[in-house]
Amino acid sequence: MNNINSVSFRLAAGLAFGISMVGFGGCQHSPPSSQNPEPSQAAEIKPAPTVAAAAEIKPPPSRVAVSDIKYQSTGQGEITREFKSNVRGLRGLRGLRGLRGLRGLRGLRGACQQVKDDFALRLLVPKQTGKTLDAQPTLYWWVSQPLSEAEFTFILDKVPDTNNFEFSDPLIEKTLKMSVSAGIQALPLSQVEPDFRLEKGVEYQWTLSIACHPDYPSLDIKATGTIMRVDSSAQLSAATEYTVEEDLPFVYAQQGIWYNALDSLSEQIRKSPSQKLRQARVSLLEQVGLQKVADYGK
Repeated sequence: MNNINSVSFRLAAGLAFGISMVGFGGCQHSPPSSQNPEPSQAAEIKPAPTVAAAAEIKPPPSRVAVSDIKYQSTGQGEITREFKSNVRGLRGLRGLRGLRGLRGLRGLRGACQQVKDDFALRLLVPKQTGKTLDAQPTLYWWVSQPLSEAEFTFILDKVPDTNNFEFSDPLIEKTLKMSVSAGIQALPLSQVEPDFRLEKGVEYQWTLSIACHPDYPSLDIKATGTIMRVDSSAQLSAATEYTVEEDLPFVYAQQGIWYNALDSLSEQIRKSPSQKLRQARVSLLEQVGLQKVADYGK
């Protein structure tokens, strides 16, 4: 594996530490005179902090270690991550014996004829609703074994209002036929529905499922997570402007922007895979309880 690229934060006026930058460049002024200055003059002689001065307050780290990636979840909202399957051995399985014994069921179809008893499908999402800055984010998921010409159903809709019991069609419902290898998979929303954009401040639920039998939806293998598009804070905008690409996953994670943190890190792994980058992603997954996926990536 290649070594991880140098990951050094570039502090611009203490931006990673919440220090607001008032202005660039120092202001020179003459020594105070014995006479009281006019109010406008008094305002002018206040020196603005410079980038160099802010950097002196706390010097930027020269290198970011893998262990430094920390996902700061807000902890807001209900636990929304779910997965269920009738494949034996999954935590979501209660009182069922899995696919063993079901293989002779007439009508069993698609990928369900391929999966093993310990097959697992997971969405790479935190327990509480994950945030994104993007109108068309890339969504990540994971399977424990390769599948050939598998038929998945992708559904995205607004999280149901508990006070409104009206039913409507989901915003997106697509059948995706894919052959995938075991491991982490990327699903750009722009490829699923090019014209769709997430609204800011709206909580969405997305589900990926494998239909096993047309007459028995309870046999479906599926996983669900939630996502919300948010505005970038002033601190985050400043941080990303002055941060090198290699450090962006760390910045996003620290600010609780899950989907961007995972996407920027996964893109770096795709372009230049290294053990350190993979370990950073393992650490990120472990922090949100995706231990099964993290163990696979070690």
